[in-house]
Amino acid sequence: MSKWQQYERVFSHFDENGDGRISPSELQQCVRKMGGELSAMDAETTIKFLDLDEDGSVKLEDFVKFVEGELEEDA
Repeated sequence: MSKWQQYERVFSHFDENGDGRISPSELQQCVRKMGGELSAMDAETTIKFLDLDEDGSVKLEDFVKFVEGELEEDA
């Protein structure tokens, strides 16, 4: 399995409705499934940080850049 396929696989766990985007509510659900808690405000803040095109959700490309450490703190 290629690195990209691995990223797609992990991303798909977050993208519960399969629309190719991770929304704040999907992020909350995933964290909850892993036994954690994430407030709605924290989920929105996290998505805003990762959302490179500012459309309100995280696409696979945004996710990969985050995982590979390509996002800057002030982005």
